[in-house]
Amino acid sequence: MKPTPIAPDYTSFLTEVKGRIQTARLQAGRAVNRELVMLYWDIGRGIVEKQKNVGVVQQSVCKSGSA
Repeated sequence: MKPTPIAPDYTSFLTEVKGRIQTARLQAGRAVNRELVMLYWDIGRGIVEKQKNVGVVQQSVCKSGSA
């Protein structure tokens, strides 16, 4: 059986498809990283807020306990 001849523009078509896939993968990776950074930032902000609130409660308890 003879191999099917390849159209002249097929190689450039495959190169373009591969490039599009690589670009999409990079964009997806950046999007995931951006979302993770935002998640970690929000978690950190929540921790700081909790620490501030606990600090205020501890100060109030200490002041009322020593009175």
